[in-house]
Amino acid sequence: MSKVDEALDIIREALGRVENPVIGFSGGKDSTVVMDLVRRVDDDVRGVFCDTGVEWPHTKDYVRSVDNITTIRNETEETFWSIVKKYGWPQIKGKGSIRVNRCCNILKDIPMKKHIKSNNMDLTFTGLTMDESRQRMMFLLSNGNKGRIKWVKSWNVNKAHPIWNWSEKEVWEYIKEHELEYNDIYKHPICARRCGCMPCTAYTPWKRTLAKENPKMLRIIMKMQGQSQMDDYECVGGA
Repeated sequence: MSKVDEALDIIREALGRVENPVIGFSGGKDSTVVMDLVRRVDDDVRGVFCDTGVEWPHTKDYVRSVDNITTIRNETEETFWSIVKKYGWPQIKGKGSIRVNRCCNILKDIPMKKHIKSNNMDLTFTGLTMDESRQRMMFLLSNGNKGRIKWVKSWNVNKAHPIWNWSEKEVWEYIKEHELEYNDIYKHPICARRCGCMPCTAYTPWKRTLAKENPKMLRIIMKMQGQSQMDDYECVGGA
């Protein structure tokens, strides 16, 4: 069985168990593939995009171009900037005690959980893959086949992971084979492997990414962190 067929089987099984599913849509390559796969089975399933207030313009433009997407936001007065001042900057998950950064929890998880509860949703499709990190690989392998569709008590909803075992290469091959439109952020060489919040510091080359795409924001962050901006970051993408 091909991985595409396996993903479609997971989707069909998941949809057969529930009444009110939704696709967690980040605007990234993985959720773009999951969106296409799910809508091959049922084109009425809608997506939900959580706008953190610090999204890349490319991501917001792309999300607006996709049909049947609901955008939700944090309803408190907390912003990314107030959160990092209070709790510190995002760190790479899996290092030390970090599992979920406070900004992700406040700006993404809490609004999504509230949306799920208020709309009586019983399933979310995710773009989670083992290829993203060792932490995610261990999580997806820990429950065997039952983990592909699983009730998550902390979210009070089923979660399905159709492309759990896909590589990044396989994701891009699917996008190209099916001629899917995708987020322009990936067309920028320095940003070609991720999309997420602009000021996120929870991935290794965040300084280089901002130096290329948003040097003003890089200067703001480094000033807030009490660091001086290094010449090699200022010169990224030069001559």
